[in-house]
Amino acid sequence: LEWLVNRIARIESLHPMLKRIPYGKSESYYRENHLFSFDEFVRAELDVLRDCLKPGGLAELKSREKYGPPDGMFADVFALRDTMKEDASFPLINADEFCYGERINSTIPLAQWKDIVQQYPDKIIDVYSIQLVRSIIGRGLYVLFLDWWYQRFPQENVYVICTEDLRD
Repeated sequence: LEWLVNRIARIESLHPMLKRIPYGKSESYYRENHLFSFDEFVRAELDVLRDCLKPGGLAELKSREKYGPPDGMFADVFALRDTMKEDASFPLINADEFCYGERINSTIPLAQWKDIVQQYPDKIIDVYSIQLVRSIIGRGLYVLFLDWWYQRFPQENVYVICTEDLRD
């Protein structure tokens, strides 16, 4: 609790909403009323990914725009896939680059949280490292990342190791 109070005092000038947070409450009060839960972060990310990864969504369009024809580093792959039957291949998608968005302001560190910050204006996102909560689900969507490698290298030259297998 002392850590939270000190943290609030330290960043109060940077985060206008902090002036409305009362001091001297219990840790459970702050967690319930002013900090986002893991579940809230996950739900917000699922909403963002649902829209971004749908066919014709932002990830597909921006990935094609940046990496596809005429001059992108995967222009040949996009051109080949365009000649295939519609259901023959999935589009190349860079979800990490295009789904989460950039920093908006001091109260909305990334666009992926815009809706929950607006829905819960008394809660703040203040984490030591934004990478800890940035793409909780997205980091597990390996197939989206592997597809890019398989387009450039034969499958037998791509070796995938699960981090769980590294512990022994």
